[in-house]
Amino acid sequence: MQPSILAEWRVLFAFVVFISIFAALRFDLRIRRADLPLFAVFGVVGLAGVSLIYYEAIKRIPVGVALVIEYTGPVLLLIYARLRGRAVGRRLWVAAALAVLGCFFAAGAYDARLRELNALGLALAAMDAFIFALYFALGERLGKTYGTPTLLVWGFGFALVGWSVVHPPWLLPWAETSTDGYVQIAAVVVIATVIPFALTLAAVRLIPAARVGLAATFEPVVAAVAAWIALGEHLDPLQIAGGVVVLIGIGIAQSLRPTAGSV
Repeated sequence: MQPSILAEWRVLFAFVVFISIFAALRFDLRIRRADLPLFAVFGVVGLAGVSLIYYEAIKRIPVGVALVIEYTGPVLLLIYARLRGRAVGRRLWVAAALAVLGCFFAAGAYDARLRELNALGLALAAMDAFIFALYFALGERLGKTYGTPTLLVWGFGFALVGWSVVHPPWLLPWAETSTDGYVQIAAVVVIATVIPFALTLAAVRLIPAARVGLAATFEPVVAAVAAWIALGEHLDPLQIAGGVVVLIGIGIAQSLRPTAGSV
């Protein structure tokens, strides 16, 4: 299955899951009309765009390199916060640097075989980092007014609209997908979409987006460990060391208590 098709399945079924659960529980999902443009950008650009552009990037450059570039997004969040006049402590800059450096090694981007890059792939990965940062920043902003259920339903709703423009849902391989295929899609939707996105958007309502973004740099470490356990892939000592460095960076970031005027 093509990654872009799987990404659209994820958005479609995640939206169905969220709207079904929160409607059944009678959550108030209403939003102000003035906030529709923000939700549209949050869903179409943030939720749908980050996946689509990432998949376009990894068609042209290695996954490890694309991941490292994407996870410079938290650094962009720190720069954005600083430009808005919020205090960013030195230790938080150090934490961000450690997280990105650790991600570089954990993702195996140091491998000499990954040096064959192309400009378009690098540009797409850089754009993905910007969108990654935008997604967290908008999530933090909207989370000050709306609850997590509202963010999830409207975010994934607009993301589905965005995907429908690129590739309408009725053109998905409904009949061609086997029962086993649907089981695997369900696992991806629940484990890799519904749970992590719900936790992420709940987190940005509690702590600054930059810190949530830094915590997200642990994803390549989890992916490497999962590949080692499930697929028998080999972990180099540098990858293990990179994972430790990412953990140190996240630990430093989360150990700092934010104030009203800081990140």
